[in-house]
Amino acid sequence: MQNARWSLRGRLVALLAVATLASWAAGGTWLYRASLAESSRLFDAALAETAHAVLAVVAHEWLEEEEDIELEVIDHAHTETLYYQVRDGRGAIVYRSPGAPSEPFGEAAARGFADRRVGGADYRVYSLQAPRGRGAIHVAQPLAARAAAAQAAALRLLAPGLVFALLLAGGAWLIVRKVTAPVVDFSRAIDARTPGDATPVRADALPAELAPVGQAVNRLLARVEAALLHERTLTADAAHELRTPLAALRAQAQVALRSRVDAERDAALRELIGGVDRAVRGVDSVLTLARLDTRRIDVAALPAVQLPALVGLVAAEFEPTARARGIALELDVPPLELRGDADALAILLRNLLDNALRHAAGVVRVQARAADATVGLAVRDDGPGMTPEQRSRAFDRFYRGTESGGAGLGLALVKRVAELHGGSAAFVDGLDGRGLGVEVVLPR
Repeated sequence: MQNARWSLRGRLVALLAVATLASWAAGGTWLYRASLAESSRLFDAALAETAHAVLAVVAHEWLEEEEDIELEVIDHAHTETLYYQVRDGRGAIVYRSPGAPSEPFGEAAARGFADRRVGGADYRVYSLQAPRGRGAIHVAQPLAARAAAAQAAALRLLAPGLVFALLLAGGAWLIVRKVTAPVVDFSRAIDARTPGDATPVRADALPAELAPVGQAVNRLLARVEAALLHERTLTADAAHELRTPLAALRAQAQVALRSRVDAERDAALRELIGGVDRAVRGVDSVLTLARLDTRRIDVAALPAVQLPALVGLVAAEFEPTARARGIALELDVPPLELRGDADALAILLRNLLDNALRHAAGVVRVQARAADATVGLAVRDDGPGMTPEQRSRAFDRFYRGTESGGAGLGLALVKRVAELHGGSAAFVDGLDGRGLGVEVVLPR
């Protein structure tokens, strides 16, 4: 089952939103805990301050009455959460704030902070002893009220953070949408192309990280355009070049049909067979060149090829032809190796030998040499050679400098194989001051 495609924009937005909310959650947790701790500290400080304030008020006019006095309730809008009790030297409660329970908040001799349960409720109590044992003051606050106030304060601090986190997530969505817009536009521009349109796509709006992708796409379009051009050119040229031999085949067949003499008919049939052979070679060359045009070779990934063995194998195929024509086939190949496609290199060498044997007067020599990081492979003959004008066009496809019966693709195949291996092909001097030589230089 094919994996569902993922969206770069959606993934960026989701990750940024999750990171934002996670950061808010982590920061909020820390802030919440810190707020509760700080609120508890402030509440305790308020208890201590209130106790000292009450002590300051009653210290100069301390009452010794035994009765329990409840102070007058003052009308105010908020609910009181701090309660205090004033006790005399004997421990009796002589004053208490409105709403404070009649039960003492703690022991008469208690000092400092303590948590107490009084009248069914839990309190945080601060006890302060008056000087010279004149009494004590208890200031208390319900723990539930403390917790509610602290939580409310913490939540009020967290709420703006959550709003800002949501706004940041929305901003991240807008930013990602804007940043990825050139990528989306680039993909739409590619989708909008019609078949055969290989003009470069504008990639100047892409970010620096994706600019290589845009350049790679344009290089791919250029290669596609070149391949299509090769295909169209090859098809047109092949059709044009095959038309002549086919017409000659038809003419020889008609001659054989009209002939009343066996010798004339036999000659026409031999010419017909020769024409068929030339047409087959031409078709094979066209197909081979078309196949090589679509290939890409990674030389570094190919195995090493032993050059003497390859040259010896191909030369053995041409020995009968060389003997039949009285041509000496000489090999001068030292033990060299290079990385390459053995089949493609064999095609290169076959075409060089075929051309040389077709034009040589008496000798064809295959030579190889090593230089730094390259290997040179040359095939030379002692034939009539080529004029400068012929040399300038000899590597063109379907160019035939002389009426040699070839398809005009031999040197084009040589050039293409050399290019596939990252090398080059060029003309060099022939043998004994005459003839022609072709040298292919390949990286080792």
